[in-house]
Amino acid sequence: MRTGTAQVLTIYLGEADQWHGQPLYVAILQLLREEGCAGATALRAIAGYGASARLHEGHGLRWSSDATVVIQVIDQSARIERLLPRLRTMVRGGLITLHEVEVVQYSLAQPQRLPAHRTVGQVMATKVTAVRPETPVSQVVSMLLQAPFRALPVVDEQRHLLGLITTGDLIRSGALPLRRGLIRTALALDEATAAQMRAPLGQAGQSARTAAEAMNRQVRTVRPEQSLREAARLMAETGLRRLPVVDAEGHLIGMLSRTDLLRAIVSSPLASGDEEKETSGGQVQLASSGAMAPPSLVDYVRREVATVHEETPLAEVLDSLLRSPLKRVVVVDDERHVRGIISDVDVLAHLQAEQRPRFLSLLSRLARGREKEPVPPEGAFHLPGLTAPPRRASDVMNRSVVTVLSSATVQEAIASMMRTGRKVLPVVDDDGRLVGIVGRSDLLRVLLEDDKNAL
Repeated sequence: MRTGTAQVLTIYLGEADQWHGQPLYVAILQLLREEGCAGATALRAIAGYGASARLHEGHGLRWSSDATVVIQVIDQSARIERLLPRLRTMVRGGLITLHEVEVVQYSLAQPQRLPAHRTVGQVMATKVTAVRPETPVSQVVSMLLQAPFRALPVVDEQRHLLGLITTGDLIRSGALPLRRGLIRTALALDEATAAQMRAPLGQAGQSARTAAEAMNRQVRTVRPEQSLREAARLMAETGLRRLPVVDAEGHLIGMLSRTDLLRAIVSSPLASGDEEKETSGGQVQLASSGAMAPPSLVDYVRREVATVHEETPLAEVLDSLLRSPLKRVVVVDDERHVRGIISDVDVLAHLQAEQRPRFLSLLSRLARGREKEPVPPEGAFHLPGLTAPPRRASDVMNRSVVTVLSSATVQEAIASMMRTGRKVLPVVDDDGRLVGIVGRSDLLRVLLEDDKNAL
């Protein structure tokens, strides 16, 4: 999906080598495919020699009839690291090498159906950070503020899953004043704004509460052998963004996020990486017997979009923004051409220093009461002191808005999200006029289609 580093795993073995009654190279290729590797190639050498070659007097070098087979895999380091122990067991006589490579282009073949047999275990992240029940909440807060993941499983000494702590849980309990993006932005602004954030964080740091007291014990989980479609359906029905993966005895063995499922649709060796720990430990190949046209993005677009004009007063912008379920408003001109997008972080960053404390207090109150009043009535928000700049939508909007054409495929939209890190994308027609908006939860529906309409 994007340029970057990957790893090349190369295996040298003999064509006659066996593994449980079948050629070893076939068994390895099957393993790689079952584990969701982006691709593997097996090459048969026309000549060569290895450690077993011998020079015989008067006859020169006697070539072996057991031709060398070379298997090469280019994939992300996390999956290769996970597979290496099994591959080393299988290759009893041969050579395995590993080195880093720079990928300059990766192009997908024609998308086809997503095989129903693909499982959670092939996509889940296996390197999961967890905490114990006695871990102080202060430590949990510190970890979640600094880490790329947004949830911490709570486990016992045997790694039995006991509960889950998300940033939302910490906000509802009062341990966090706001979501992480706002906190991080506030801490990087002027000293007064940063101090306003440090005060509640300091209180959380002195709290005697433990993870057991803050965790959510009613956790929905999935098993590694369950299909991706089952996991996607559970996420869609519950609105959850991530699911712990447990074995038959309830031991935590991985985490599955909404992003993992989306990346499974577009398959790339660089679709996930160490920089985002809650993302996939693998991708899923799109393959089946018989090609089908890739699903059109237009079928998954939300037509009702919170929009404002470039000249809309900031007070009205805030009212639209804070009532928007996607926490975004799209800025358009008179002909509905997309000019920008606004989030609460954009507003905070552009407000004057004396305006920011009131805005943060408003957001904090809303964050704590969102469960009771998810859609406040129109005009419910009032922020005094907006007579000074910024005064209108164009003053605070993010002009580097990433859009996607309504004629694009679902795969192209997901690829754009993964490449840019955007969670929502305005959808435009060929002339750049707003058609709707699409989020990650909308695109996840592609995994729920029946076989006649699925990938």
